[in-house]
Amino acid sequence: MFEGDLSRRACVLLFTKPPRAGRVKTRLIGELSADQAAELHAAFLGDVEESLRRGSFELRIAWALDPEDPLPAVTAAVGGTAAKTGGFRQQGEDLGARLYHGLRRMAEGFEIVAAVGSDAPEIEPEIVEDAFARLAAGAEVVIGPTRDGGYYLIGLRRETLRRELFDGIAWSTESVLDQTRTRCRELGLAVELLPAIDDVDVGEDLRRLARRLSGDGGGPPRTRALLEAWGRIPAAAGRDGR
Repeated sequence: MFEGDLSRRACVLLFTKPPRAGRVKTRLIGELSADQAAELHAAFLGDVEESLRRGSFELRIAWALDPEDPLPAVTAAVGGTAAKTGGFRQQGEDLGARLYHGLRRMAEGFEIVAAVGSDAPEIEPEIVEDAFARLAAGAEVVIGPTRDGGYYLIGLRRETLRRELFDGIAWSTESVLDQTRTRCRELGLAVELLPAIDDVDVGEDLRRLARRLSGDGGGPPRTRALLEAWGRIPAAAGRDGR
């Protein structure tokens, strides 16, 4: 947990899309139907948002929308209380521009900011708090790597946010993390790494997630329930009368 009023100075920005068939988790289509991929995305999004709402920081959502799309209203139930999460439209031609513009917008009101996606349903608020604590202690850039060569989190202080961190990166490739760390070195910014976790983009990622959730019955609840309903993991003991 943060000391003092740091919780009012730090914000995590969740980058995501509405769960529409054929528009989300497209690299899983084949392994799943388009409708199933949308269901999975919705479960991931619900689990990530609810998890992050438990953290001692502010949460906003940056939505990837077409011009005619309305801004979604997402409400998470946390501790039995409904809490509406503020959101806005992403702006920019590519992911790098959208990340920069979203983080810059948040940095107008918060001293410490981070971006995460909705592809890592097992993310916990403690790992975001760790990132913010490091930044508050003087870290310049904090990155949470994924095992496929990307990252699930990037955090910065207001004064270390640079457009160049996000320009010219080969997004959705295994070189995202390496390119970003190289860019940080070129800008003279020191990087601290969080523990690596898995995101879920392709079929093997989903199978690994199912194997992890086949253990003690824990994990992200919506995602677990959906994979149980699909028969990809056994139902938790006691839930189905066994």
